[in-house]
This record gives sequence, C-alpha cells and structure tokens, in this order.
Amino acid sequence: MKTYLAFDIGGTKLKYALINNHGQVLKEYSESTVQTSKEAFLRRFKEIVNKFKKQISGVGVSVPGKINRIDQSISFGGSLPFLDGVSFSKELGNEIPVSVENDAKAATLAELWQGTLKETNNAVMLVLGTAIGSGIVLNRELIYGSHEQAGEVSFMSYGKFDKNSLMGGKCSAVGLIQDIAKHYNLADINDGPEAFELIKEHEEYAWKQFEKFCQTIALLIHNMQTVLDVDCYVIGGGISQQDIVANEITTALKKLRETSPFVNETLTRPQIVSATFHNDANLLGSIYKFEKNSTETKQLKVIGETR
Repeated sequence: MKTYLAFDIGGTKLKYALINNHGQVLKEYSESTVQTSKEAFLRRFKEIVNKFKKQISGVGVSVPGKINRIDQSISFGGSLPFLDGVSFSKELGNEIPVSVENDAKAATLAELWQGTLKETNNAVMLVLGTAIGSGIVLNRELIYGSHEQAGEVSFMSYGKFDKNSLMGGKCSAVGLIQDIAKHYNLADINDGPEAFELIKEHEEYAWKQFEKFCQTIALLIHNMQTVLDVDCYVIGGGISQQDIVANEITTALKKLRETSPFVNETLTRPQIVSATFHNDANLLGSIYKFEKNSTETKQLKVIGETR
C-alpha cells in the first residue's frame, strides 16, 4: 500500500494530510497559510514535506490558479499571487513525484475517483465558494482545454465584464452568506450555519436572496447544458453540505424551463446532486493522478502479458 502527502493550499488555511492509494485519509492537519512572502511559504512547505518524506510515495498539491501540465508551474495564484510561476517539483529538487492540480479540478477528480461521479461518464462539478469553480468530465476524463482554462465559469458574463455581471460575483456563496449576515446584524459575517438557519426558517430577506442565488446558478447550468449535454451537475463547496442548496437549485431549474414549453420538451433536464466530499475534496483530488497512473500501468502490463 502506498501513502501520499496531499496539500490543499488556501488563502487562509493550509491543509495537508497523509492519504493512502485507496483514498483513505490517515492523518489530517491544518494551519494558517504563510502569506508574508514566497520564500517564507516555500520554506514552510518544504519543512512539512521533509517531515514525512520517508513515509510517502509522492506529493499532491491543490492550489488556486492555472496549472501548466508540462512543468506543473502555477499561473495566477488567486489569493496567493506570489505563487505565480512556482513549480513545486523544482522546489523539491525533483527528488519525489509531485502532482499539482487546480483546486476546483482537484475537487472534481475526488468525486470522479471515490465520490458522486464514480459511476458517471459525463458530468460537471460546480464548486461554490468565494467565486464559482468547475470541472467538466466527458467520457470519464477531466477536460482542460487548449489553454488549461476549460471550466472557468466565473468569467461567464451577463453582458458586461464588471464584477457584478460576471458569474464569479453573482454566484458567490461567500457573498450570499455575508449579505445575509450583514442584513441581520450577525456577529460573524462569515457564519454560514447561522445564515442557513435563517434561510431554512424562510426569513423574508434571507430566503429572497437565497432564491435569487439559486436562480442564477440554475441559469448557468441551463446554458452549460445546451453545450455539454451531461448527465448531472454536482454541487460542491462548503454550502453543499446543506441539502437545501442542491434541492433549491433543482427547483429553480425546473421553474426556469417551465417558462418555455419548447425548451422544456426539447432538452433533457440534468440531475443536480450534492458532492460526496466537502472539506477533504481538494486533498483527495490532488493525489488522484498517482492512483490513476498506477492503475493504467497495471492494465497495460496485464495486456502485454496476455499477448
């Protein structure tokens, strides 16, 4: 059995875990992300790797930004801009196998490997957070596109390119929670559970904002579906733990389609489901390629032996 060290690098928290090749989390850790400088961050990153070096067969990294699949360097580090241009393989001296993946795509791979998409060929993962990330799966393969930017739905527009007209702003789960928290003068504007209690109680303002949020995502799903024609859309991110989210998006999509009998009768409505993994999704997805490559190697070996 192999053990890997997986990292989920966020703007606030750095999570890392030991995970075996069956996708079982053996030990998980969390600490504040070093944000002072690239040098300080990389120093801490290497300290953690060195601590577990003798136990592991590889290092998986989930990180904001675009990943170059040739040298695995990072472009546009999201809330950690100093990661731009960093290659973790080079930083570790190419001494140990490293797999780096965009955070939304890592979450998609986790669902494809061990979660909701385990038996699904064609699907889309939508990760609801500060903005909205996605992963597109066709014929059980994650799609990257010509420039590693397939699925960047945050940049989809309502007609303008300002923050309030791009999907990343309009579909922000963090924005939804903060808006509700401010309206009701909650002590913590990021108190998701309290905001959802107000939503579940159908408090007028909270429910109205939640409905608008779900309607926007339903419209996004409809537009994506006309191009991709997949079986289902998996809702991920922290708020996906609330069953009401996937259920209300489903309701919003049904209502949207009913406004046009032509659309409703012509296009098959996709399923909308909650993700299996929430907090561990990026960690699991970051090491998926190690297991995928191992499985493919074994299959090729068997084929070779039977010839």
